[in-house]
Amino acid sequence: MGKIDTVTKKYLSKNTIFADAFNFYVYDGEQVIKAEELKEMDTTEIILPYGENLSEPVQKFRDVLKYWNCKQDEEAIYMILGIEEQSKIHYAMPVKNCLYDALNYARQVERAKKSYKKNKTAMSA
Repeated sequence: MGKIDTVTKKYLSKNTIFADAFNFYVYDGEQVIKAEELKEMDTTEIILPYGENLSEPVQKFRDVLKYWNCKQDEEAIYMILGIEEQSKIHYAMPVKNCLYDALNYARQVERAKKSYKKNKTAMSA
């Protein structure tokens, strides 16, 4: 990661800046997302290769990932927001973001599966 990336990531990690960016681009500047409603999330995603040509697992890191505590209960978080900064045009960025999202969804499915099995076992006991 270069110096520009590090500085930008640190800047965008501030809840006030992060909220302002989403409020500007998504809500036309209306202050819908409040800085105090944002919580840091782990930006690490792990790729576990499968198939005949297995290699080492690979870690991918999204720049900034937060959940917005606008609607939350004990079971789910309803709004996850991420920023992937770039100083130059990168035409594969949508694919990169899609990969991050797919890995995150797979992790959520695994958690839900474990929770379901745990609850099913507890209910049958």
